[in-house]
Amino acid sequence: PSPSSSRPSGRPWGSGPSMTRRALFGPKVAPLIQAASLTLALLLFLAACGPKGSYENVGPEELYEALAAGAVVVDVRTPGEFAQGHVPGAINLPVEEVARWADRIPKDRPVYLYCRSGNRSRKAAEYLARKGYTNLYNVEGGVLAIARAGYPLVR
Repeated sequence: PSPSSSRPSGRPWGSGPSMTRRALFGPKVAPLIQAASLTLALLLFLAACGPKGSYENVGPEELYEALAAGAVVVDVRTPGEFAQGHVPGAINLPVEEVARWADRIPKDRPVYLYCRSGNRSRKAAEYLARKGYTNLYNVEGGVLAIARAGYPLVR
């Protein structure tokens, strides 16, 4: 129809209220469409607000295999704990100072994080993941698991 012609209601085309979902799809389908729209919006919002990077939990065996391949290994314990025994080649960057050293960690190489039991290194991994790091590995069980598995520590 041309813009100058009228609808059966007598009003010109393009004037008056637009059709609602309820009118288009019926009273039973409209709530489903609205629920689906809200669910999609929520999922998109959560995806946008979620962490930018990621990390993976690994065991001592994966750590020592990566160490042999030249991975970056970070001990997030205190300097005193580090001196009592650490993974060969590890660098000591305490988790309490993660905001200060986070930008010095390479994003293009695998980075393995460990502590005494895995809790502090998990916190460091979560922090780095929020900063966009994706090549992160948290050693579950930390030095305790490493020692139990019989891997060497430098003292």
